Amino acid sequence: MGEVRKPGQYPYVNAMTVEGAVANAEGYTERAKKRMVRLTRKFGGLMSTVMVPTDYTVQPGDTIYVLERFF
Repeated sequence: MGEVRKPGQYPYVNAMTVEGAVANAEGYTERAKKRMVRLTRKFGGLMSTVMVPTDYTVQPGDTIYVLERFF
């Protein structure tokens, strides 16, 4: 979601990182913040949102949101 070329749902691939997930969405837009993304994951029954680097490993069900950078 966010500043990627084709936001949407994509199948999980074992050991995928945030960068790999962004590649599945056809890459960043010109306005994307490329160092950290917002990741939402269910931790122990509670939804939690954290900022993670792009080399962070994702899990099935994660939602990744690429933020817009401000010039």
